[in-house]
Amino acid sequence: MKLTRRAFTKSALASTAVLSMPSIVGRALGEMPKADVGDSLVVYTGTGLQTTVADQLVEPFADMMQKKYGVATQVQTVVGQTPAAFLRFKTEWPNPAGDVYQFYNENIQEGIPLNYYLPLKQAYTDEEWAKFDPDALAALGTGDFVAPIDISASVLVVQNSVDDAIDSWSVLGDTKFARRVTFDSALAVGSGYNMILAAALAIGSDYKTWFKDDKFDEEAAMPAFKEAARWASNALTLTEGSGSITPLLRRQEALISAWWWHNGEDEVQKGTPVHIVYPKEGCPASVNAGPVVSAATTNPVAALEWVKFFHSDVADDIAVSINQFNRIPKIGETPNSHWQAFTSASKIAWANEFRAITMGPQYNKQLLDLYNRVVIQGG
Repeated sequence: MKLTRRAFTKSALASTAVLSMPSIVGRALGEMPKADVGDSLVVYTGTGLQTTVADQLVEPFADMMQKKYGVATQVQTVVGQTPAAFLRFKTEWPNPAGDVYQFYNENIQEGIPLNYYLPLKQAYTDEEWAKFDPDALAALGTGDFVAPIDISASVLVVQNSVDDAIDSWSVLGDTKFARRVTFDSALAVGSGYNMILAAALAIGSDYKTWFKDDKFDEEAAMPAFKEAARWASNALTLTEGSGSITPLLRRQEALISAWWWHNGEDEVQKGTPVHIVYPKEGCPASVNAGPVVSAATTNPVAALEWVKFFHSDVADDIAVSINQFNRIPKIGETPNSHWQAFTSASKIAWANEFRAITMGPQYNKQLLDLYNRVVIQGG
C-alpha cells in the first residue's frame, strides 16, 4: 500500500526543537529531554484501527500540549503498510521524514543496536511504567524503547451463511470453498507470517526444528510451506491486510478469511454477517509494541508525549469506541467484555518468538525465498 500523508497541520512542517541526537540517546531514563517543544510532529501510524485511534487523538493531543507546554503541537499522520514504512525509515536514516513510527516488534529489535530509537521509559515515572503488563513487556523483548499496546491474534472470520461446522485452519484448503477463502501473503504484509505458523500448527510441525546450526532447514520447513501452498491455490486471492479483506467479506465474495480477531470483531459489531471461529490448533497471537520515537527527531519532547498519549486512558476509550478491543489492559484495569470473551474462548499460540526469528535479518531472506517458490509460484 502506498504511504499516504494525512494533513492536520495548519502551517508548514517545521520543528522548533533544538537538541543533538547524542545528547538524547545518552540521557538517563526517568528524565524527559530538555528541549524546546516544536509545533509539529509527523507520525507514521501503520494501517487499520490504530490509525483511526491516532487520527482521533490529534486534536485532544494538541489541547493537552497547549495546556502543558504552551504549544499546541499539530500532528500529521502518515498511513501505510509497516514494512514499507520501515524500509523508508532505514533508507532515509539518519534523516527520516517522521518523528514517531508504528513498527513491528522485529523492526524495533533490529533498530535498537543501531541507535534508531529513543527510550520511551524516560517519559514515565516508575509507578506509571509499572502499570504495563510485565509479561507483555517481557514478550516484546524490546527493553525500555517501547511499551506493549495490544495483541494481534489470527482467527477465521466466517460468513454466517456457511453451515459447515468449521474448527480448523485446514478449511482454508478445502476444495468445497475453492476461490471463496483468503489469507494474507507474507510477501506483502506481516500478518502473512502468522499464516506460515498457522500452517505449521495445522500439520503439527515444530517451527523450532526449521532452524539448525544458524541455518534455515528448508527440508524441515517444507511440509508447512506446502500446506500454506495448498491454501494459496484454493484462495480467491492472497490478501494484503485489512484494506483488501474488508470489502471481500462485506460483499460476501469471501466466505472464510484468515484475519485478525479484533478486525473480525469490529465487523461483527458493525453488522457484517460474519462470526469468529477459533481454530482448534491454536490462534497465532503476538504482543504488539506501541509507537516508537525516532532518535533523529528534532521534536523529542512532543514525540515522547505523543507516544505516552497513545497509551493513555483517552486513547483506550477511543479504541473501545471504534471496536478495537485488543488493547492489553493495564495493571488494575478491568478488561472490556470482548477481551474477556476472547481470552476465555481461544487457544492462544504465542507467535512473538516465531516472528522474531522469521522476520529477523538472519533468516528472513531464505524464508521468503522458499515462500515465493513454494507458496506463490507453487513449486
